[in-house]
Amino acid sequence: MGDDADWKDLAGRRVQVQKEGRTIRTGYVKDVAMTADALWMEAYGTEPRTLYEKAQGYTAYLYDPSR
Repeated sequence: MGDDADWKDLAGRRVQVQKEGRTIRTGYVKDVAMTADALWMEAYGTEPRTLYEKAQGYTAYLYDPSR
């Protein structure tokens, strides 16, 4: 996977959230904290709206379906 995306630019974008190299979730970013150290993923199907924080070891990458 490429470089970790700059979280401040992710609102409204489709991303993959990973932790320790494993994909945790793929979806759309609803909002990003002003400090760009946390993001909210939109609810989708049975997945609730979820907060992911860099301090907890999460990384986010722009979704690329060709990978």
